[in-house]
Amino acid sequence: MVYLIAYSINERLYDYSGLKEHIKSLGSFQHPMDDVWFVSAVQLDEEREVEKLRRYLHSDKDMVFITRIPESSMQGWMPNAFWTWIKSVTND
Repeated sequence: MVYLIAYSINERLYDYSGLKEHIKSLGSFQHPMDDVWFVSAVQLDEEREVEKLRRYLHSDKDMVFITRIPESSMQGWMPNAFWTWIKSVTND
């Protein structure tokens, strides 16, 4: 399954490396846009993962969003490396 994880950081003054490391630990990933990650994981409990990621946020204005992406709905203008990766993780 492929998940989209997006966040919006209000204050770039803080260290958000823990947030990024947690996302990387979830599975194979691509990070083609500043605050957007695509993660291939067997299965995530989106609600529980959002709570885990919230621990890394520093402001009430920081936001995080997770959703599973249905394979049939993927469209976009992305680097070739992204499309190679997405095809490899969705054809398993």
